[in-house]
Amino acid sequence: MARSPFNDDDYDLAGCFRIRPASLRGDSDEQVNTRPMHKRTRLNPRPQPSIFLMDEEEVEEVKQEESGQSEEEEEEEEEEEVGGESEEEVGGESEEERDDNDHIKDEEQDGSHSHVVITLTDPEVFDCPICFESLTIPVYQCDQNGHIACSSCCTKINNKCPSCSGSVGFNRCRAIEKALESITISCQNIHYGCKASVAFHKKGEHQKACVYSPCSCPHLSCNFVSSAEQLYQHFSSSHVNSATQFRYYDSIAVSLNASDKFLVLQEKNNGTLFILKNHRVEDLGSAMTITCVQPGFMEGFFFELYAKTEKNYLILQSFTMNAPSLHLIDDSPPRTGFLLIPCGFISPGGQLKMELCIWPKGVLPI
Repeated sequence: MARSPFNDDDYDLAGCFRIRPASLRGDSDEQVNTRPMHKRTRLNPRPQPSIFLMDEEEVEEVKQEESGQSEEEEEEEEEEEVGGESEEEVGGESEEERDDNDHIKDEEQDGSHSHVVITLTDPEVFDCPICFESLTIPVYQCDQNGHIACSSCCTKINNKCPSCSGSVGFNRCRAIEKALESITISCQNIHYGCKASVAFHKKGEHQKACVYSPCSCPHLSCNFVSSAEQLYQHFSSSHVNSATQFRYYDSIAVSLNASDKFLVLQEKNNGTLFILKNHRVEDLGSAMTITCVQPGFMEGFFFELYAKTEKNYLILQSFTMNAPSLHLIDDSPPRTGFLLIPCGFISPGGQLKMELCIWPKGVLPI
């Protein structure tokens, strides 16, 4: 007679079942779960850790912060030892502090606050190999060899893979999409004050609308670069005499010679910087443009220019353009977005006198 592989004497129920008495758990006999461990369902599934993507510079900063924190902790411990009585000697932790600490420990063990820090040595690994832009969801792969492409490129290449001539644009690459959803990256303007962390596949959208986008100082001998708000403060403190001060709603007199290419204007209250460009066009007059030093996606300011002669009076209205740097403003005569002041308003010596009034952002004259 064949013998069962399991001996009744040797068979240990504890090896298959983890059973604890109800008295120890505060449960009744009916509530005791006697199902095998591998068949039990987890009532509170452990959250999946998120991936936080960092470059090498950010990793070094984190290491420095951790080392600084460890030194501070050591100093605090030394101060406690010198001070004499510790918190436990005085009375120990309160019940609320114990509950909070236990809650934090449980969360750390459960993994609800866990994340993985990854150093990306190749920043182009998540770029489309066709247009070299950052991949965004959806991501497609070709049917033959799995070459990936972004959705916009699939249309441009007529759904034909440039690497192997296979069809692309019909099968999604779920693995890459899952990675893009899981990876969190810091804004590239972190050094200018932006503390936002966004999903990798949405970093392009954030960067296009980030208010901390770098702007350059319009002073020709200054290389200061920062966010627009910090730049205004820098200019007010370092180059206050290099700009014409004005206030919103108030008209100011502006005089430009033929050799004056531009004039820097600064609002007195919030420090917003504007650049008045003077493009002299032979036999036509002066093509005037006003640009606000701020990121390009921001809203412009409404302004009016007044020029007059003995017999004529000219009023021009428009909105300011945006540019983060004086160097990005083209020196050649503009083709669009300019206001032309005819030669008749320019004095025989080449001097142009006019008045300028700028309204606050979002405000129009009645």
